[in-house]
Amino acid sequence: MQVQHKEFRKLLGNFVTGVTIITTHGFTNKPCGLTVNSFNSLSLDPPLILWSLSINSTNKNIFLNCSNYVIHILSSEQIEMANSFARKNSSDRFKNIRTKFSPSGTTMLDTEHKAWIDCKNHRQYVEGDHIIMIGKVQYYKYSDSEPLMFYNGDFYEKISHI
Repeated sequence: MQVQHKEFRKLLGNFVTGVTIITTHGFTNKPCGLTVNSFNSLSLDPPLILWSLSINSTNKNIFLNCSNYVIHILSSEQIEMANSFARKNSSDRFKNIRTKFSPSGTTMLDTEHKAWIDCKNHRQYVEGDHIIMIGKVQYYKYSDSEPLMFYNGDFYEKISHI
């Protein structure tokens, strides 16, 4: 059976995920960030997470070479921010967005989130059309706010039928 890309993407859309924005900065300290829903836990001991980055991402070299990055798990009130950081034009992503430095000195968003995780850029593996990024957790903080969810190509603030 030949897997059709459009159909395969539709199939994978049936899996509910959380929504994250991952930030760092390049050599010039210019902030860099993007919306990612391919975030997952990997290990408790040592504390590791993973996410995947398109091999065609214009931010690929920045994320491959940064020392740390911050994963922001978005709250249900951050749909607009998720859309903004998902746009193709990366120069507009930080427009009207306050930033600060994380405990490791990495650029992070200066807003309330469901959670944030400050990670050391631990390892990367190229697989298919993505790069699997593995982060070693150094610092984190979380809240009781409702998470933002992604399902079937759209954002959801609540899934009431669960």
